[in-house]
Amino acid sequence: MKRPSFFFGWLVLVAIGYSLFIGAGMIFYAMSVLLETIVAATGFSVAQISGANTLFLVAAGFAGIGVGELISRYDVRYCVVIGTLVIAGAYGLLPMVSTLPEIYGVYVLLGIGYSMTALVPATTLVARWFVRRRALGLALTQSGLSLGGVLLTPALAQMLKTGGIDMLHSGWVFWVILANVPLTLAFLRPSPQAMGQLPDGDAHDGQSEDTMTEGLSASEALRSRFFRWSASASILALMAQVGTIAHVFKWGLERADAETAAITIASVAFCSLVGRLICGAVLDRLNLFKFVLSVYLLQAATLFAMSMAQGELAVLAMTMVFGFTVGNILMVQPLLVAAAFGLRDFPRILSYQQLIMNFGVASGPIAIGVIYDFGGGYGNAFVFVSLCSLAAFGALWIARAPELVRRAD
Repeated sequence: MKRPSFFFGWLVLVAIGYSLFIGAGMIFYAMSVLLETIVAATGFSVAQISGANTLFLVAAGFAGIGVGELISRYDVRYCVVIGTLVIAGAYGLLPMVSTLPEIYGVYVLLGIGYSMTALVPATTLVARWFVRRRALGLALTQSGLSLGGVLLTPALAQMLKTGGIDMLHSGWVFWVILANVPLTLAFLRPSPQAMGQLPDGDAHDGQSEDTMTEGLSASEALRSRFFRWSASASILALMAQVGTIAHVFKWGLERADAETAAITIASVAFCSLVGRLICGAVLDRLNLFKFVLSVYLLQAATLFAMSMAQGELAVLAMTMVFGFTVGNILMVQPLLVAAAFGLRDFPRILSYQQLIMNFGVASGPIAIGVIYDFGGGYGNAFVFVSLCSLAAFGALWIARAPELVRRAD
């Protein structure tokens, strides 16, 4: 039989990409921008407002468990639309808060809204709509994360720099956020079967299985060897990655100069985007397990080289290679979950993994900062995170290839 004339999954990717664009540009990458603005507006210390960032991560992680349950039972559009409205409401409240509990409460709302619109629903939909081209689908949608940091966050930063926190009530802020609502309602569909299609736009042959019912239950997956060790690998890899991202500007300033340090941030973001797109285009034809092991090793080697790098050329070269690993390590986590456990309980399993990964995200910047202050500067700090990446390689090796899970566990 003929393939459908148009595969609706491409429109799903557009809507998902925009949702990630908002979440990254207005929340995740904007955390440091908002921190500086709120400190200036309220007089609270950097440490006090930094506590709000931690609460954001905690709230997003635990809310993700509920999000996994919601999109397993109901149409994902309800979740994303409500999450978008929560984000818009939190932005409306930020200029009006005056006490520390109020600030923390708004950041909890941002965490909840982010979890309802970002990685768990996005990767779940990509996994449902794409099987043979799943890596490409994830690469395209997660490009929204990078573009949000490149386009939205600088615009927000410039606006807040010139007008202060009250500028969060500017009309364009709410238009950009709320544009996610019509896109979600129009294009997000829970599965290709809901549109009378098959994953990847394949033709109906009367024998195709419903991939949404295949795989392990969440309880089986969470007890498996693969989940335990692959989640440990994720914590270690992201601890190294996010910690390095948080410190790369100051590292570049020390090892080169101010101009080079400014370029390092853009270099990491750009190479993350390019690396994700290149590898996403070919990863569906490669061995996923070996690819992830290779990226973990590459990150370990790069971070070790960064511990010794000196001068403009070395700093820029290392940040470019590091950026390549940044884009791919985030992309491969849901691919491993889908390959190991199938789609039967994918959102629930992924939400638990995201919660665990948040510990790595939160602890990385702190670990590097502590070693920098008390353990010999960035040389020893980057050796430490290099060893963390190497340990991630070891943990995933112990987990074994994901395709063995349903046969061996």
